[in-house]
Amino acid sequence: MSIFNDPITLEIVKNALSSLADEMALVILRSAHSPIVRDSMDYSSAVCDRNGHIIAQGLTNPVHLGSFPDVMGHIVRRHSQAMVAGDSFLVNDPYGSGGMHLPDVFLIMPVYVDGELEGYAATVVHHADLGGMAAGSMALQATEIFQEG
Repeated sequence: MSIFNDPITLEIVKNALSSLADEMALVILRSAHSPIVRDSMDYSSAVCDRNGHIIAQGLTNPVHLGSFPDVMGHIVRRHSQAMVAGDSFLVNDPYGSGGMHLPDVFLIMPVYVDGELEGYAATVVHHADLGGMAAGSMALQATEIFQEG
């Protein structure tokens, strides 16, 4: 029996990856200074494979996870050939990089094992205020990106 057809091994790996995504979420919660993160839990965490596909998600706000495929696809397409261990990506561009809106900031870090890219640790956190023409970065009358935040 192949390791890929072994349901016991599959379940162990699945639960280990889910636990990893949950641990990422707990670290964010414990270290958050923002009440939006700490009290509202307006953030998400995920583990992605080397192609940027979500393979595990933390027990946080699942609505964010719908934006991960576009953001991860953008990073994999544009940066996977040049990235190295220790790189990380900070993304909040909803117009060209797949984010939802400016206050949602993604932090994505490639994970390398023995020099080979194996996947990504990814989070998105809603920040209360990124500047712009209105408090809270919710500028409904904005006509350009710089007015938003």
